[in-house]
Amino acid sequence: MFKSEDIIGDIVFLSFNSEDSFKDIGLPVGGGHFLVKGYDHIGLWIQHPGIIIKKTEDKNGKPLPESSHTEERIDGVFLVMWNQINTIMHYPERDGYDLPSEFDKNIGFKKES
Repeated sequence: MFKSEDIIGDIVFLSFNSEDSFKDIGLPVGGGHFLVKGYDHIGLWIQHPGIIIKKTEDKNGKPLPESSHTEERIDGVFLVMWNQINTIMHYPERDGYDLPSEFDKNIGFKKES
């Protein structure tokens, strides 16, 4: 039997109710493939596919020449509430999508028999 926790750490397809739901965080899309980082009673926690901060001004707010512009990639996770999701498609056993479960990792101490 499939459980919601089985998609944690996997890449799934999410279809959103509205293309405008996530435009404020740079995702003006109706859905796509996303890495699931967790879930709770509110919704799914999803890895943002790419937050890029561009520095185009100096500390005084004056524009920098284009050759001095810098970009910084930032990791981020965002919440997709359950009522914002039309459908979720999981790909069991598909290479690159069905990744090892976070719950099956050997972390911590093991008692020898």
